[in-house]
Amino acid sequence: MADHADFSLAQLRYFVTSAEMGNISIAAQQLHASQSAVSMAIQRLEKHLDTTLFFRHRTKGVSLTPSGRVLFDDAKALLAQAQEMLNRSRGWQGETSGMLHVAVLRSVAPNLVPAVLRLVKEVSPGLAVTIHEGTIDDVRELLRLGTCELAVTSELPGQALSFTRLAKVVMSAVVSQADPLASVGRATLRQLATRRLLVADLDAGYQIGMDNHARLFADADTSMPEVLLTSSIATMLGLIGVCEGFSLMCRTTRSQNTCGPDNVWLDIVSERPCASWVGVATIPGLTLSSRAESFVCLLYHAINSVYTTTGTSDEARSFNLPGPPPTRPSGRPSQAMPA
Repeated sequence: MADHADFSLAQLRYFVTSAEMGNISIAAQQLHASQSAVSMAIQRLEKHLDTTLFFRHRTKGVSLTPSGRVLFDDAKALLAQAQEMLNRSRGWQGETSGMLHVAVLRSVAPNLVPAVLRLVKEVSPGLAVTIHEGTIDDVRELLRLGTCELAVTSELPGQALSFTRLAKVVMSAVVSQADPLASVGRATLRQLATRRLLVADLDAGYQIGMDNHARLFADADTSMPEVLLTSSIATMLGLIGVCEGFSLMCRTTRSQNTCGPDNVWLDIVSERPCASWVGVATIPGLTLSSRAESFVCLLYHAINSVYTTTGTSDEARSFNLPGPPPTRPSGRPSQAMPA
């Protein structure tokens, strides 16, 4: 007899149905299986349990042995528990209310978290969202362990995660008011590359962000400028204010007060839009629950209400994103997101 339970639910179902019908042939018809398949499954179950479950009668079908009678109720209970588990799983997947754990990349959290949580309260008050803010490594681990169903991130190449692009967020440059380009209001990446690029190190593995920046300058046929890493957005903006360089940031729709009192925004002039994708990351192959899909729709609205975007990806349409995004409440200042 095996020391662990290797028998299957199908074997238990064949056993219980045969006992209830008193006949393996009739049980097979009810189970839409062949008589030989049912007989073999019961024989394997008997072998695994090291007992005989049925008396076989040539003309009167089958009847339970004393061991079979003892195990019959246990088998029915296991099948009922399995069905309850299936029903609960289907219900959990289909519900749009309840608890949802979401990881958020630290660099995108300041703007998007307040905006999307505000929409959740207004549109889906039954959805309780718990935010787990962290670095790239934190986000990846939260998804891997199943702590969070999805993560809100910018596009992260090479992270072994499935990423769905929701919206392409336009980036602008931030320079000091004393910079010669400030009065012009726009600049090319080639012009900006003569200055130092200031980057706030908000995420472990910031090299991914550097790769994205390098790709932008490469697309503009321009060398990557010298990079100065800072510990926070506040430090970065302060250094820009004293003409220590510039930064590339995702510009919010209410951006006039988000780049610091001594700095100004510059539109970036390029053949292709200077932009960065924002969306959701999941473990490959995972099917999102209805709660998560509802959250993604609200996140899409939040992105479009907070940032200037250039459109929606084909991938995002799989979520059946509804209509135009709702109007963002006025009178609440935003912060810019580092590119």
